[in-house]
Amino acid sequence: MRYFLGFDLAVKSKLDIDAWRHKSLPSFEAAVPASNFHITAVFLGQITDRQLEMLSLGLDELTMQPQQFSLDMMGYWSKPKILWLGCTNVNDSVYQLYTSLIEVCKKSTIELPNRDYKPHVTLVRKVSANPPAALLAPNFVINVDKLHLFESVSGKQGVHYPIRQSWEMRKPIRPKGYS
Repeated sequence: MRYFLGFDLAVKSKLDIDAWRHKSLPSFEAAVPASNFHITAVFLGQITDRQLEMLSLGLDELTMQPQQFSLDMMGYWSKPKILWLGCTNVNDSVYQLYTSLIEVCKKSTIELPNRDYKPHVTLVRKVSANPPAALLAPNFVINVDKLHLFESVSGKQGVHYPIRQSWEMRKPIRPKGYS
């Protein structure tokens, strides 16, 4: 089974992004269904039951804060042929969380490729060439307060991403007298 850690989007955000896509971009044959919109934190790939158990225990111990993503740019990756919605600027706290997640994965003996983190929502797959610029600039603010373990499941209807486990992200509690 293939897994990844990531953030689900609120239904309203998924519908808003989908409406923007339909207004701003040409029609695509391999458009990702709005129900599949998410932001991947770490792609895990195929992992064993033991690695999954170690990962879960490690994430249970991790303190995570809620995050915010400003999806305000569109991009295209030619090798995987993906059109995506991403962030011009990424908060330092997002990178800190990413680094913490990578450490938990390493302690769980999960081998990951060494690549830069680019938070994004995949809009379309199998795009043969970089499409024209969007008619309307994207501008979505996504707040997340849970990290999820998603499974990538392929079926007759296409791929879908059921959530298999979740972890709350909480704001730090400050003692009285601190601001």
